[in-house]
Amino acid sequence: MENKSESRITWRNKFEFYFNVFGYTIGLGNIWRFTYLCFKNGGGAFLIPYTIVALFCGIPLIFMEVALGQLSRRGCIAAWNSVVPMMRGVGYSSVAMSGYFLIYIALTMSWCLIYFVRSFTLSTLPWATCDNDWNTVDCVLVGESNINENISYANTTANEQNVSRINKDHLSTLEFWNGYVLRRSTGIDDLGNFTNWPVFGCFIASWIICYLCIVRGIRTSGNVAYFTVLAPYVLMIALLIKGVTLEGASDGILYFITPDVSRLKDSEVWLDAASQVIFSLALCFGPLIGFGSYNKPNFDCYRCAYIFVGACCASSLAFGFTVFSFLGHMATILSLDIKDMVEGGPGLVFEVLPTEFALLPFGQIWSAIFFLALLGLAIDGSYATIEGCTTALADYLPEYFEGKRSHYWRAVFCFVLMLVGLLQLFDGGIYIFELINRYGASGICILWVAIFEAITIGWIYGIDRFFDDVTKMIGYRPPIFIRHCIKYVTPTFCMAIFIASCVKYSPLKMGNYIYPWWADMIGWLLSASVVSCVPIIAIKVLFSSEGTLRQKWKSCITPIRMQGVEDDCDEKQDTATIA
Repeated sequence: MENKSESRITWRNKFEFYFNVFGYTIGLGNIWRFTYLCFKNGGGAFLIPYTIVALFCGIPLIFMEVALGQLSRRGCIAAWNSVVPMMRGVGYSSVAMSGYFLIYIALTMSWCLIYFVRSFTLSTLPWATCDNDWNTVDCVLVGESNINENISYANTTANEQNVSRINKDHLSTLEFWNGYVLRRSTGIDDLGNFTNWPVFGCFIASWIICYLCIVRGIRTSGNVAYFTVLAPYVLMIALLIKGVTLEGASDGILYFITPDVSRLKDSEVWLDAASQVIFSLALCFGPLIGFGSYNKPNFDCYRCAYIFVGACCASSLAFGFTVFSFLGHMATILSLDIKDMVEGGPGLVFEVLPTEFALLPFGQIWSAIFFLALLGLAIDGSYATIEGCTTALADYLPEYFEGKRSHYWRAVFCFVLMLVGLLQLFDGGIYIFELINRYGASGICILWVAIFEAITIGWIYGIDRFFDDVTKMIGYRPPIFIRHCIKYVTPTFCMAIFIASCVKYSPLKMGNYIYPWWADMIGWLLSASVVSCVPIIAIKVLFSSEGTLRQKWKSCITPIRMQGVEDDCDEKQDTATIA
């Protein structure tokens, strides 16, 4: 395999690499997605399929991506090109998904930032009052004695897992979310006005923060990671300690972990577990390959895979304890059932938990701590993804993204994505946010890339050849079960989830709002822009090669460092045949 110039920089120490990967793989999804899925799929019983999938799918994929970057010394596009030129499109798909992810995660950061800023008040939290400009006449104060008479419940459809939720038209915390933060319009066909200046300011600030974290590449991000990774953990531990001391916390935690073993018979539980492992580890987006390319050649990229997956799983579980301890207290104070308050996605952290903070003494402090922790998690995932993209671009445009002037082009990269993301700041921006989240950077796109990553290494490049390369690099051969996972188990798991996702597809909806057909078509175009990279690049590389069809194919699947050698062998074979 062709190595890049020896001048390529490396991490100052292995801890910079560890902390950057920790920050990238442990994010908001560990709080709002894992917690909900664990509750939905049998509590503690969900940990069984989750652990199995993490072992047989998560560890092999994360090891494969880090090892590929370390072997090739390249970003995600050039790395795939170096092993199988025909599959360079896998790298382009990763960069496309990263772009979509960055567009909407910046908005999530701005939400965290505005909640954090508004927590600094000596009076009542702004979402715990009903005398604001955004409140309606039907507003219900959090903690009112008649709250149960004013809150109505609406059973969601089967597509939303039949979870009861608080009616968004009344509770003051939800009016703050919808009326002040989002200023939500009636639908995606009604974008409304661009007048949400508080969120606009936080949105710009979020991009500036991300840029400052990667202004000098890994020399900056390597140092920043120590703070942005450790700080959220310290803050979440403080919240956990506070949470478990609250009245009703034990009920919430028991509700979270009590196993319902009968749920293991349901195939949907296993599909949710597999998808959560892939999503929470942020596989297939490219940064892991980029981070691996900055490792020293003899770094043990196999054993670290266990550390990364273990840390991600343990963090998800710890965050779940924290969230459900607060939900248990909230249910006790409001005399509600916990199941009526649990929901996945942003609603958990921007609708439900702010209600709990409004009920606590010194709720301003706990709210500020929580949203600062969320902001730290979002920053980690954002700047790591930007670094992965710029690393991939630097392989092909070194004059722009390497050297003394690289910070200018990094700024241009961030600025372009920021401009695209401004569409989300209109009153109907939340609908664009959900559209990009559903179609552009999750679901079938990630699974599609994961399938071709495993097939490329396991079958086209050759798993034995890949293990030979890894053995030369780390000094020992990884166990055979990892070999079988990459070649058989991982692509099978990913393909099964991919097919199930396609079969169970339903048009996008948000709450009771159903997206119009043309919005779903736009969403599918976003997905197509990711998925089509693989076949389009493969066809382009195939037909741009010289020789017969057989020679073209052989050239397209031959690693770059081997092409000259194999061409000489072919010429000698042809000469011998003629003679």
